[in-house]
Amino acid sequence: MNRKFMAAVLLSGISFSAMADGLWGAKASLDINVPGKWKVGGNSTKLYKSGLGFSVGGVYTHYITDGFFLEPSLSLFYDTYSCDFTIQSDVNSIGVEPRTYKWGLRLPLVVGYTFDITDDFAISVFTGPEFDYAFAGGYRLKDKTLQKEIGETLFGAEDGMQRRVSCSWKGGIGFPFSDWRIDLEAAAGITDIIVGPASMKENRVSVSIIRYF
Repeated sequence: MNRKFMAAVLLSGISFSAMADGLWGAKASLDINVPGKWKVGGNSTKLYKSGLGFSVGGVYTHYITDGFFLEPSLSLFYDTYSCDFTIQSDVNSIGVEPRTYKWGLRLPLVVGYTFDITDDFAISVFTGPEFDYAFAGGYRLKDKTLQKEIGETLFGAEDGMQRRVSCSWKGGIGFPFSDWRIDLEAAAGITDIIVGPASMKENRVSVSIIRYF
């Protein structure tokens, strides 16, 4: 999967250099991360709670025809969400909510079409795959003693719980005006991010703003 991510980055770079006459811009997003259910065998449970995140980066929009466009982008993201479970001891039960956090790179490769409704109003729709590579991440608890018992490793060959690379399918609707565009986006997880017998996919909804130069 790491090779697929690097290949996608390389393909994006080649596309950027080959289509230098497109629109370049800066993009910022506010994200709501919605983890899917934790599944083991035939059972599933809602183990995680939604969390907030953000991403900032660059975007390239190339109009192949008057309406049809190709749009790769590359952003630095920060994601969070929490896990709700109970630790059982000989004396009592302790409810904890370790917060998962990740830093990484996000590469969507979408195609879309812009509909000119009037001279002053247009709507863009787009869809395509989105690749994530998390280069850092872990768990955070308020109880530092409990933190030492649980640990904070999210990735790793031996004791990591999650995979660094994931893929989602993204779709959205945009509202371009002047040199700006506001997008409403949703990404549904395709790949399993959990290492081991359990499985889980990550989903996300976002509000983004693009400023073209």
